[in-house]
Amino acid sequence: MNLALALFLIVFEVVPESIKNKTLAGVVEFIYRAVVTVMTFVLIGGYACFAPPMSSLLYTLGGYVLLRFALFDIIYNAIQGLPIFFIGTTKLYDKWFRWFFIKTRLPKEHFLAMLKFISLLIGITWLLR
Repeated sequence: MNLALALFLIVFEVVPESIKNKTLAGVVEFIYRAVVTVMTFVLIGGYACFAPPMSSLLYTLGGYVLLRFALFDIIYNAIQGLPIFFIGTTKLYDKWFRWFFIKTRLPKEHFLAMLKFISLLIGITWLLR
């Protein structure tokens, strides 16, 4: 099991950096981070030992995803000196949001501010359960 875990961590860390197709690299990197995140919450939270209801783990993971959605881009863009609600061009997430705002013609700053604020509140609430 330790060998499989070590191989997973090494391979999924190096593959996104070596793939020239940025979309495929993003998908592989997402899988890597998702598995590492789930394993961290399972091990630190003691879910494997005490076997709480599955809903507890789902609230924890859902709260993490919502909190990450709310904070990651804002912090990243602020550090990079970009507008706070800047939408990139390479990740699938960014491509989807670009398409969404072109089709709906919604103002992206207002929509993203409210969506991220709501995600922040729900994420904090779920993580404090």
